[in-house]
Amino acid sequence: MFIGDVNWAPHHYDIIQWTINPDPKAPIEVWTDPQDERAKDIVVHYRYHSGVVVHSIGYPGEPVGPDGGACFVGTEGRIAVDRSNLVSYPARILQEPLLPTDARVPHATSHSGNFLECVRSRHLTVCEPETAVYTMNAILIGGISLALQRRLTWDPVKLQFQGDDEANRLLSYTPRPPWRV
Repeated sequence: MFIGDVNWAPHHYDIIQWTINPDPKAPIEVWTDPQDERAKDIVVHYRYHSGVVVHSIGYPGEPVGPDGGACFVGTEGRIAVDRSNLVSYPARILQEPLLPTDARVPHATSHSGNFLECVRSRHLTVCEPETAVYTMNAILIGGISLALQRRLTWDPVKLQFQGDDEANRLLSYTPRPPWRV
């Protein structure tokens, strides 16, 4: 799914960050698998500190999710979500009431409407800045793993790869004169 695409990929990965990354400061391991038989393109995999693994490929045979969504696979079934659909297998998963202590993810029917409302109210947007940063980090480190064709471990606190100078050099570039940062 749109690895390294800073325009469309966040629509997929912010959903993932909301639901499976309970500790955004924990390391993320990332690697590529150019031989994945399910994909036409190279697949990038992310292993979060919690043990959850995310694959940049749709769930086999699942029609929901490719247009700005994701498929979550658990021990009791799976839930697929995109910009227009929410389905579960088995269907009863979505019929089970949430408990007061269950985690909830943000919801908005319009990105621009949510933004404008937050400008007026001073509340955080549905995809608050911290989630947006962790989402973009995941997309970009996936692109670096893809470029290097090897497994990397990202330290989101230090904002660098652990023990990999070559990968860390790809985190920025030398601007051409007269530009400076």
